[in-house]
Amino acid sequence: MIGIALVFIHLLVTLPPLVHYLDGNQYLFTPYTQWISFNTNAWTIALFLGMSLLSALSTSQLIGEDVRTGFYQHILQHKKQSNYLIKSLLISFIGGPLTIVIPLLSDFYGMWFFLPGIDPDIILNSNLPLVPATSYFSQLYYTNPTLLVSFSIGLAGLSAGIYAIFSSMIALYTNNKFVSLGSGFVITMIFNVLSSAIPKTVF
Repeated sequence: MIGIALVFIHLLVTLPPLVHYLDGNQYLFTPYTQWISFNTNAWTIALFLGMSLLSALSTSQLIGEDVRTGFYQHILQHKKQSNYLIKSLLISFIGGPLTIVIPLLSDFYGMWFFLPGIDPDIILNSNLPLVPATSYFSQLYYTNPTLLVSFSIGLAGLSAGIYAIFSSMIALYTNNKFVSLGSGFVITMIFNVLSSAIPKTVF
């Protein structure tokens, strides 16, 4: 719900000012140029900085709750630890990506419903930050942007799944809920600092 709320506000803030541009072929205002993942602004930063927290708030907390309530020890009397962990981590890995994939899809379809479906132009849209130095498969932005959107959503989902599993594993070793929730966010901030200092290496 937090991710959907961010997306809803993003659509509400972004779309109304663009209404008067919709009477022609405007390359600057397409679903691809305005999508929250490609149009780097405060909403993009908020969503992706919060991704580690959003994914950790999902099903990744089930293991932590079982450990804190003592239910984990009860389960081990009837199931193998490996079976329990595999199933729980799989649920975490599925739940984590959903918290970021659903908002990203919602934002893209929100843009797609209201803005002209024009592919970005390599000249007119060259000012956008999708360049080989900072983006994977950036050439697809001009040749097959829908495929790049799919890849970006998949990559974000995979990252969210890793964050969710990481949070689940931390919850096994600490009773502090804030530590298991916030560890991924701390790692995100470290990566942000490193990407500013040594961008090519981090990329």
